[in-house]
Amino acid sequence: MSVARTTRAPLCSAVTIATLMTIIAALLGSCGGDPPRHSRTEFLLGTPVTVTTYGRVSPDLLDQVFARVGEIERKMSTSEDDHTDTELLQVNAAAGTRPVSVSPDTFSVVKEALAFSESSGGAFDVTVHPLVRLWGIGTESAAIPDAEQLSAALELVDYRAVQMDPEDTAILLPRPGMGVDVGGIAKGYAADEAARILRAAGIQSALLDFGGNILTVGHKPDGSLWRIGIQTPDASRGEFLGIASVADQSVVTSGTYERFFEQGGVRYHHILDTHTGYPVQNGLASVTIIATDSIDADALSTVVFALGPEAGRLFIEALPDVEAILVTGDNEVSITSGAGEIFELTNEEYELRRP
Repeated sequence: MSVARTTRAPLCSAVTIATLMTIIAALLGSCGGDPPRHSRTEFLLGTPVTVTTYGRVSPDLLDQVFARVGEIERKMSTSEDDHTDTELLQVNAAAGTRPVSVSPDTFSVVKEALAFSESSGGAFDVTVHPLVRLWGIGTESAAIPDAEQLSAALELVDYRAVQMDPEDTAILLPRPGMGVDVGGIAKGYAADEAARILRAAGIQSALLDFGGNILTVGHKPDGSLWRIGIQTPDASRGEFLGIASVADQSVVTSGTYERFFEQGGVRYHHILDTHTGYPVQNGLASVTIIATDSIDADALSTVVFALGPEAGRLFIEALPDVEAILVTGDNEVSITSGAGEIFELTNEEYELRRP
C-alpha cells in the first residue's frame, strides 16, 4: 500500500490548521522583560509559512530564511498551477525519455523519499504523482476518476523503478507518464533548512509553522517547553484534541480533514492508497508524529496513516526518538510508549488508549 500527499492546499484550510496548531505555543506573555520577538508570514509551499524568533537578530535574518524556503519550492514543487519549470516538473516531463540533472537539494530529498518508500514497504511512495494529478484534491478540478483512469495511473506508481545517478545528481523515471511528488516530505525538509539558518545565526528560541508542520528551536524564551495544540480531526469544531510539550522537536499531523472534497455525500481525502487508487480507509482520522527532524516527522505521518492504527503504531515503536499519536474515527486516541511523557489529552470527547 502506497500513499502520498497533494502539493497544494486551499488557503482557508491551511490557515485554520496553522492557527489551531500554534495558538497555544504562541501564548508566551508580553512582559517587559521578554526578549525581542520577530515574526513573518509568507505563502509558500502551498501554505502560509510563519517563522517567529525570540532574541536579537540581524535585520535580514528572516529574509534569508524565506529566501531559502522559496528556493526549495522553486526546485521541488510539482504544482503546475503555481509553477511551469521546477526541477521535478522537468523530471516528470522527461519520464520514459532521459535522465534529468537536478540540484543537490532535490536529489537529496528524492533520495530520502525513496528511503522512506523502501523502509515502509511502499506505505510511502514518492512516485504517486500520477494518482495525485488524477484526483486533483486541493484544486478546482478535484473529482472521482473512472476505473480505467485509476488502473492506468496505478500501473505507473512504483518507487522501485526510479533510477538515481549520484555522479550527475540525475533522476530517471523509466516509463512515460511516471512522476515523483515530494509533497509528503518537502515541507519538512524546508522547515529543517529554515531552522538550520536560525541556529547558525545564534537563535536559541524560535517557532516555525509550515501550515501545521511545527518545528521548535530550543525552549521558549522563559526556558519552559513549547505547548503545541493538536487539532481534533473534525476541523469544523475548532477545538484541540490535546497538547504536545516539546523542545527542539517537530510536530507534524496528517489527517482526513486537511484536504478533501465531497461528492454524493461522501468525503474523499488527500491521502491516497495506491493499492486501490482511492483514499485510505482504515479507521484513522489523524496521525501526529513527534521527531527531532521535521523531514522525518513529515514523511512518517503519512507512512503511519497508510499502515493503519496497529501496524502504524508498531512501525513507530521500532524507531528511536520518534513518537506517534493516532486518532480513530470513533474518538479513540492511541499513543506510542514514549508519547505519554509528551502528550496530554485535553478533549473529554476522546478516550486515550496507552500501549
